[in-house]
Amino acid sequence: MPSPLREVEATCTINDGGSRPPDPPTEILQPRGFQLNVLLAAGKLTEDQMDTGSGKTLIAVLRIQAELERSTPDKLIWFLAPNVALATQQAGVIATQIPFVQTRLLLGSDNVQHWSQQWIWDGILDGIRIVISTYQILLDALIHGFVRMKRLSLMVFDEASPVVNDKVERLNDLEQNLQAISRSPKRNREEMLRYVHRPSLIKLVYAQQELGPEAAYVAHKLGKYRLSLDIEQDPYVLKMRSDPDFLNVGQLTKALLGRKTYCQEQLKMLHTRAQIIEQELGIWAVSWYINACVRKLQIRGGDDHVEFQLLDNTEITYLTQSLSIFLLDVPKQPLASLDHKFLSAKALCLIDFLIHHQAPRFSGLIFVQTRAEVAVLSELLSIHADLNGFYTISTFVGASTSAGRKGNIGELVDVRSQISTLDDLRAGRRNLVITTSALEEGIDVPACNVVVCFDNQMNLKSLIQRRGRARQSKSTFAIMFAESDDPSAMSTWEQLEKNMRKLYEDDMRQLAELEAKEAVEEGDRVFVVEKTGAKLLLADAVSHLFHFCATLPGRQFGNSVPVFTFDTEDGPGEKTVTARVTLPISVDASVREACGQSAWKTEKAAQRDAAFIAYLQLYNAGLLSDNLLPTQIYDEAIEAVKSDVGKIASVVTVRGQLNPFSEVARQWQAMGDSAHLHCFEVILCRNDESTVSMQMLLPCDLPTIPPLTLYWDSYTTFTVFIHRRSGIPFSANYTEAAKQSTTLLLSTVFRSRINTAKTDLVALFTPSAHEDPAEWATSHTGIFPGESLDKISASALSFSKLGIVRDLTRNATPCILRGFASTTDGIVVEPETLGQDDASLILQVSPFPKRTDFLHPIPLLEQNAAKETKRELLRPKDCKIDKLPIDYAYFAAALPAVLHRVGVRLVAARLCTTLFPAVVFDQLDLVVTAITASAAREPTNYQRQEYLGDSVLKFLTSLTLISEHLRWHEGILSQAKDHIVSNASLAKAALAIGLDEYMQTKAFTGSKWRPFYVSDLLDTPADKPRELSTKTLADMVEALVGAAFLHGGFNKAIAILKIVLPRVPWSEVDERNGTLLASAERASVTCPPHLTQLEKLIGYDFKRKSLPLEALTHSSYIGCNVTTSYERLEFLGDVCLDIIVSTTSFNHEPAIPTHGLHLLRTAVVNADFLAFLCLKLSTSASRTNVVTGKSVDDISLSETVVPIHIWQFLRHASPTVRKAQLECTKRYEQFKDHILELLQSGDHIPWTLLARLDAPKFYSDIIESVVGAIYIDSHGSLAACEAFLQRLGVMDYLTRLLEGGVALYHPKEELGQVADTQKVRYDVFRAEANADAESKLACKVWVGEREIVTVGDGISQIEIETRAADEALKILRKGQKARL
Repeated sequence: MPSPLREVEATCTINDGGSRPPDPPTEILQPRGFQLNVLLAAGKLTEDQMDTGSGKTLIAVLRIQAELERSTPDKLIWFLAPNVALATQQAGVIATQIPFVQTRLLLGSDNVQHWSQQWIWDGILDGIRIVISTYQILLDALIHGFVRMKRLSLMVFDEASPVVNDKVERLNDLEQNLQAISRSPKRNREEMLRYVHRPSLIKLVYAQQELGPEAAYVAHKLGKYRLSLDIEQDPYVLKMRSDPDFLNVGQLTKALLGRKTYCQEQLKMLHTRAQIIEQELGIWAVSWYINACVRKLQIRGGDDHVEFQLLDNTEITYLTQSLSIFLLDVPKQPLASLDHKFLSAKALCLIDFLIHHQAPRFSGLIFVQTRAEVAVLSELLSIHADLNGFYTISTFVGASTSAGRKGNIGELVDVRSQISTLDDLRAGRRNLVITTSALEEGIDVPACNVVVCFDNQMNLKSLIQRRGRARQSKSTFAIMFAESDDPSAMSTWEQLEKNMRKLYEDDMRQLAELEAKEAVEEGDRVFVVEKTGAKLLLADAVSHLFHFCATLPGRQFGNSVPVFTFDTEDGPGEKTVTARVTLPISVDASVREACGQSAWKTEKAAQRDAAFIAYLQLYNAGLLSDNLLPTQIYDEAIEAVKSDVGKIASVVTVRGQLNPFSEVARQWQAMGDSAHLHCFEVILCRNDESTVSMQMLLPCDLPTIPPLTLYWDSYTTFTVFIHRRSGIPFSANYTEAAKQSTTLLLSTVFRSRINTAKTDLVALFTPSAHEDPAEWATSHTGIFPGESLDKISASALSFSKLGIVRDLTRNATPCILRGFASTTDGIVVEPETLGQDDASLILQVSPFPKRTDFLHPIPLLEQNAAKETKRELLRPKDCKIDKLPIDYAYFAAALPAVLHRVGVRLVAARLCTTLFPAVVFDQLDLVVTAITASAAREPTNYQRQEYLGDSVLKFLTSLTLISEHLRWHEGILSQAKDHIVSNASLAKAALAIGLDEYMQTKAFTGSKWRPFYVSDLLDTPADKPRELSTKTLADMVEALVGAAFLHGGFNKAIAILKIVLPRVPWSEVDERNGTLLASAERASVTCPPHLTQLEKLIGYDFKRKSLPLEALTHSSYIGCNVTTSYERLEFLGDVCLDIIVSTTSFNHEPAIPTHGLHLLRTAVVNADFLAFLCLKLSTSASRTNVVTGKSVDDISLSETVVPIHIWQFLRHASPTVRKAQLECTKRYEQFKDHILELLQSGDHIPWTLLARLDAPKFYSDIIESVVGAIYIDSHGSLAACEAFLQRLGVMDYLTRLLEGGVALYHPKEELGQVADTQKVRYDVFRAEANADAESKLACKVWVGEREIVTVGDGISQIEIETRAADEALKILRKGQKARL
């Protein structure tokens, strides 16, 4: 009859006598080559025969992960263990290592034997992908048809040992039953020999001891007393006789004749165990044991002994009363070595052994036969004085129980207390475990270096498994013998010792032979790079390959070394070895693996061969430089700039600021007779009312000039409008007249600044088009005396018709006529109200403003309302009045500011036409903003656009690099991006194309303004060089990129970048998106079933299923269905997130200042915040549980909802990653409610609480890699990425921050502001801790020379410094309030 296993898709058996514990160790675990070989072979019906300690549970986890990738959701993976303890432990391992699917542990204590209906099994397995149980549970389910073999896609048999009755000839039967082939590790044998250690075997011989009368008294009295008890008083017999319904004659007879009742059996069992303990450990031990059992009964029924809750009260009372007379006096003080009469020789021998093996980092197991011995020996070793408290002891016994079974009064070990035993041993909190055979299999303790068999009654299987517990180098495996033991048994163990020693010596000899072969087996293969002469030698290939892997990203938890696997072939002569090397998953799949070209005698030589080929592949793929080193992005010129920057405090010498009127002067010089003058109407409006209009004549066109606001005083503003009008044919006569009118205009206000010998002004001004400029100038030239004003003329004149009044009493100080007054009463009256009889006419004037900077409002502190409204009286005879009306004086005073703004626009226009002719800017305002530094004090400056441009530049650079170099890993991509966008690189680019002269840094004041003359501009060289910081130059580039993006999107920004950074292969965004999309479509992967749940969680349906798999693949992952790890997608997603947040913040109305934009971006895209959202994002799945009623047959099902978080889908093969996840989840549960409260309604960002999460970087990486995957799959849709961020909560929180009311500063930044000029110092140190606790970080905060606060209990430097800064701020603020 064929085996039912023929129906199962795959079977993987593991035989090692030990499996991984539930929680991972602290070190990073990486599969070795021999483990990978077994994993690759574990596809169809294989049995892996490997030594204890070689990591087979890790292989099983990887194999299960691979099966989950390819099997359908209706299939089950069933993991089988030989006992409950191992099944429980392995369930913990699998559930923690594979958290993204539901697992189910089935034990006899779950009343599985009563699940007799198919609906129960259907419900309990609904949604379950992995089941862990003992063999019998699955067998029963298969036999009764509750589970069909065809539903199983993979079965993993743990501890499928071929050893039966100390013989191994049953191996063929095992292979036939499993339909499998047994594979012992022929591959990677050398590696296994180096990493798997055999312990040394020693015999502990003790003298057989005759028990004294005291011991015999205790055991004998207990046995004799048990037989003397009246069976008729037994609670079971009494109930039979008193209750007719309960009476069973046959059962009663059996109880009377054979004393077969629960109470009698318990007393018999107690007597038997007491005899064993007497024999093995001595009188003290049996006395303590009996006392402990009686005390346990006296406590009966309490929470500490729930197993007694099924006992009848009469049974508990009967046993308690029967045994109370055996409460013995047990020494309560620690035993001393002199108390030999109280302990057995065997116990003393063990104590002596432990005394001599006290050593740092001790970790040991002691195997005994019974649970009673576990309890007693644990107590004995804990209190014995000679051990000096060195040993911290735990116990571990089997956990097999059955619901409905009555308690055992001889059981002293509470299985609930041993939950943390293995964790404590692994962490060093305990160093010795007393156990039964329960720990022969199912535990992996790498640090265990001593194993003691307290008894020698074990079979070969037990010996192999116990020996395997001592797996550390130079470990000890001790077996205890009595001098009187059977000599044949002794000889058996002696022969075993010889065999074990021979195995060890054979291993060492084999290693020595291999090393001798390696010493002579050298290759002469060489590769030379002709360009540089760099050489790759066969002997150096391995070290080069390790160095390359060390430069890869993702090294914190990932695999950062190459893994070699070996195949051995039996040839006609010696065996030959070939090698294959697998590089970390962050390396592109096309060059991730390499095979050696030849067969070799040793693994070391084969390893060099494979490494040589792999290194050549990396070079040909562009991942190595011509010097055969990992690719580095290096530019000598940029490095020189960086070096110079460091020497001169980030300042470089650049050209002077461009004077745009120099070019206008050259165009005046080039004017021909047929040329036309460009005419512009300049209108000056006072308080929105037109005041005066003139024509401006230039030899060139002007860009559009926006309205210009001038701040005359605190109350008065002028607005200047410039409109293009029809051109005027060039005429020498007309030009001379224009020069005359312009000179007249300027001399009104700037008489002392005009060069009277020159008239070739660069900008000419004439009256309106219908007036002749020569006649206008003639009619308005000159002055007239104040006496010529009489009452009649004064009343008829408008003030605006009169010119500047010049006060002759004060050196012709210019004044503005404000009105008239009489000398009789000093009251101001309007001119038309003056009568003939009024006194002499007096002029009321105010000084013409001395300030020349009308572009900026008068600072509040400088405003003087009294001075601005002051009126002075001036007699007509003491003044002269210009013929040119006062409005033209206003116009003339405004000209410096107007010409300055015109000049800035000309600079911006020239920049566009000379450096960026291919980039059409319709909005010159954006360019003006981009070239204006804050030092220029213009209405706008580049800072906001630089913020946006920085984000755009990084996005486009990252997109270009990742699509141009499909094989580059994230490390090279990040280095290249950082190189391109660095300040040094951008400053160099700005200098190379001449951007420096366009930067507007001079603030306009007007105080030194002089009219521009063509001859001066032609003769005067350019402005003298100035000094600018490299950051300013870089900011200008980024601001221009931001301007282009605002004007025309990404492609317009690319047009700028093609000119500024021509060495970068820029191309349009759609083209880059298409390249990435095509690359994703070429990836061949199988869509795992759980991907649908992941897409539902993300809220996006991927068309290219390789992308979400890549986004959730950690660099430690090993297995099938692999493209590459998520680092490349994270690299892209980082800039996608940045550009979305930056554009949203930038476009907010009202506009947010630059510093606020930076704070917003930091608040939203920081790793701690993203990690919190990653921990929070979850969906739910239903889970069915069995509910047992009052009777075991009363069964129903209940559904619960379990959360499934996005981080649980992370594909990894690192127990350290899972440990970090578990620890971070605990902190998240502790702080999440408070963090959420602050995020939703707090007045500050919860920086400190987020830092306390101490979330590993892979949490935020998951978010960014998913964003990158969505971007590629959606063909570059940032809207699709933003939808995911909205679902995640990023955009909602950003919206709340944009609305205001939330303090954005990080505590450390805010503390720096509060400290002002005083230096803030953080002293981080590791605080002392108790012996049982891990030391934590502490931090002292100093402000100046004052210590503000000390904070402890830190888990990372960032976290403790953030918390310390927050506490220091509270103290300083409290002090400030107290002073107020």
